[in-house]
Amino acid sequence: MSDVIQGSAEWKALRAGKVTASRIADMMAKTKSGWGASRANYAAQLVAERLTGEVAESYTNAAMQWGTDHEADARVAYEFRTDASVVEIGFVEHPTIPMTGASPDGLVGDDGMVEIKCPNTATHIETLLNPAPDSKYILQMQWQMACTG
Repeated sequence: MSDVIQGSAEWKALRAGKVTASRIADMMAKTKSGWGASRANYAAQLVAERLTGEVAESYTNAAMQWGTDHEADARVAYEFRTDASVVEIGFVEHPTIPMTGASPDGLVGDDGMVEIKCPNTATHIETLLNPAPDSKYILQMQWQMACTG
């Protein structure tokens, strides 16, 4: 388990060329006729990162940046509401599958974990009205649990 700061250059380098929880849905993407395009694109990115050692540039829009900017506030709100302490971690390698890992937003106690999403208002309202989490987030959390035990 690494305690580097998520989002830092060191964190990005640590994850380079590795399948991560935030992109596990891309690896699992299928269409009626086979694997999805997002899987092929992600595989190509991973190959390039492994060959060059350079981290691929990632896309960030205003909504994604807003979520990043408010993650710390959400963590504090979670701690207050649950009376639990969240321990931030950087990156956890999968215990048995090489070149894979996860960066949960925090660990809680001996067997808890948080994954924080801070969507824009419209997405937040949609989430409240539809209590079923997006399948990509379920896969992300399952992969994080597989990595952290």
